[in-house]
Amino acid sequence: MPIKLNPLTKIIGLSSVLAVGFLLVVLAGALYGNWFPILDAFVFAVAHIPILITKYYASEYDSYLDDAELSATSDVVDFGRFLSSFLLVTGIAFPLILYHCHILTHFATQFTICGGLLIYGVVVTFTSYFDGVETDALEF
Repeated sequence: MPIKLNPLTKIIGLSSVLAVGFLLVVLAGALYGNWFPILDAFVFAVAHIPILITKYYASEYDSYLDDAELSATSDVVDFGRFLSSFLLVTGIAFPLILYHCHILTHFATQFTICGGLLIYGVVVTFTSYFDGVETDALEF
């Protein structure tokens, strides 16, 4: 029997994890006197947006009538995934580059990467929880 979570419980849990992610990023900037990690938090926060925009081009409601070689919707979806993964890799590489240039300390780099991954994970989880597809209605 799967555990059912109330939507309010999901929102409270996700907002708590999001607060911890932003706390780590702000601490990385405040404790070590450098505010470049805030830019990294913005990159992680918007990294999932290309997937959200391009996933609607992959609607498969009439694709069985189309020729598979002529369909260009998969190219748009692939570009959205590429752009999202590029932003995610940029969000991880940016603190490492700043650490290599001695702009960030070791702990600030760790705080920034961990906080950014928490922020990205919350955005992805939030969109998967509340995408409008209810699978519980089909269970008997």
